[in-house]
Amino acid sequence: MRQATEAALAEALDLRPEQARAALKELTTWGLVGRHDASGFRAVVPEVGLDALVRRRQADVERARIAVGHAFETQRRTTRRAEVDSPVEVVTGPAVKLRIRQLVNSVRHEIRRLDRPPHLFGPVNRAEIEQLARGVTYRVVYARESLELPDYLEENVTPCVEAGEQARVAAELPVNMTILDKDLAWLTRPEDGQDGTLTIVYPGGLLEALVGLFEICWKTAVPLHLAAGTGPSIRAADRRLLVLLNAGVSDTRAAQSLGMSRRTFYRRLEQLMALTATTSRFQLAVAAAQRGWL
Repeated sequence: MRQATEAALAEALDLRPEQARAALKELTTWGLVGRHDASGFRAVVPEVGLDALVRRRQADVERARIAVGHAFETQRRTTRRAEVDSPVEVVTGPAVKLRIRQLVNSVRHEIRRLDRPPHLFGPVNRAEIEQLARGVTYRVVYARESLELPDYLEENVTPCVEAGEQARVAAELPVNMTILDKDLAWLTRPEDGQDGTLTIVYPGGLLEALVGLFEICWKTAVPLHLAAGTGPSIRAADRRLLVLLNAGVSDTRAAQSLGMSRRTFYRRLEQLMALTATTSRFQLAVAAAQRGWL
């Protein structure tokens, strides 16, 4: 359908008029759909629309990265030599993991995190699950490469999301960072054969810049839904397959993450298309969302 009205799209996708209107408004904002006349809409060539959208999102992240650098330089220039308390604390060696545990245990309200490999800890995040149970809010943006790690989605992300974590996915992230309430942030840098380096940032201009960086990454990331939904149920492995495809993970990486051969991966994909009576991945994504699978 190269050109269509709002009503025709609503009927074709089995959506309510207000749902179609909202979707068209958002797609127009993203530059993926254009108006042909007073009532008609036309899809922008995918390569053109998506390239423009990706460039805008990358520009947002780059501006935030530059702002962090400027804030750090300003903080460095304005910090007096006579000050005893430093806005930044650096921890190295075996003390890194212990210090992180101490900080995490002090959280009161919310933890915000940018998650990209390499990671300091193993795949199972028991501390987060315990804190979610006692009411701490978690907002996490995962880099796509985190989801491509074998078993990371199943053993780390899924248990946390099922416990209440709010998760999103970004194509890439500039840093591996955690923000604790509004009090401090830390950045980690693992190193081969070592415990890595932990940089703790206390209140000041740099912390404000890091909070701004997180919020930009959160705003531009894609929501990651793993809930069972209200439609007909599917296997957990199939839901994870859909989540990985929706996050933009390549077929090869998705198959590896799921522990499948490429042949099994494509067979499951064909079975899901048959189940939803769809003939393309885009149609499958729409059908999965309508059924509450995404």
